[in-house]
Amino acid sequence: MRTALILNPTAGASQLSRQKMTEGELEAALLQTLRSLDIEAEIYHTTLEDPGLGIARQLVAEHIELIVAVGGDGTIHSVAHGLIGSESVLGIIPAGTMNNLAHCLGIPEELEEACALLTNGEARYIDVGMINGHTFLEVAGIGLEAELFPAAEEVKSRGILSTIKGVTSGLATLIRFRPPLMKVTFNGGKPRTYRAMQLTVCNSPYYGPHMSIAPDILMDDGWLDVVLYRNFSKREYIQHAISISQGRRTFTPKIIHRRVRSLRVSTNEIVEVQADGIIYGHTPAEISIRANALKVQVPRARVPGLLPAIREQITQKVKGKRRTYA
Repeated sequence: MRTALILNPTAGASQLSRQKMTEGELEAALLQTLRSLDIEAEIYHTTLEDPGLGIARQLVAEHIELIVAVGGDGTIHSVAHGLIGSESVLGIIPAGTMNNLAHCLGIPEELEEACALLTNGEARYIDVGMINGHTFLEVAGIGLEAELFPAAEEVKSRGILSTIKGVTSGLATLIRFRPPLMKVTFNGGKPRTYRAMQLTVCNSPYYGPHMSIAPDILMDDGWLDVVLYRNFSKREYIQHAISISQGRRTFTPKIIHRRVRSLRVSTNEIVEVQADGIIYGHTPAEISIRANALKVQVPRARVPGLLPAIREQITQKVKGKRRTYA
């Protein structure tokens, strides 16, 4: 099998194999481990100009069978977007801070185990979401969550000054934010209006620091999970965010949870829209699911974000009957 690695040169700064690696050490360790598995891979490096998307598209055009992204979620997302709709398989070697997509798909962070998965795992199709023409793998958000993302990125950056700046900026955003009126149409039905702090659309079971906001979210069931924070006070929002970040609670009575194939959201004032941490303009927003759009190499064992293999085969035959509105 012809294999290519798309490597972020700055990868390895996080706890990969429970130890930090320099750029050269990570690449050398990767090549040595892959050779021990009889994998000879072509190496490509991301740049500021091309974080992986362009390279991935070129490799797809060359009919490369297995394209392995090495880096954090940003690198993996960029490479994945270049593979959507193709027959090339995405391999993942997590080497970032959160490694959230790998966590959703049961891919280990240890270097040797992640590499071994390229040979002893299996290729599975997953769904992707679309919001205003942009693709997302994990989560899209409308409202407070989108406005807080710049502050969250500051907090994730290294250094106490960045953390303080991010916390201060986040508190200022929270204080001035006014929950808008959201007119929401589920699956082309009758529009409903809510006063909502935010609306989150999930394709993956976890996002951010491995937070889960609704149970049983899967990446290969042909549905998106919508979580609407209606009539939340800012205090309640903070309490809920802390709770789910610690895995203690997934629901409150003020949360509406729906499973949909399409969604339209308009607001009484301009509200920002984000997908996988990137701001994509503002409302109105058209959101939909693109089923079976991406092939990913995952473990053969049960993983958090996918149907068991046998159930997957059944679901493909009776698509749409397994899940309905909550």
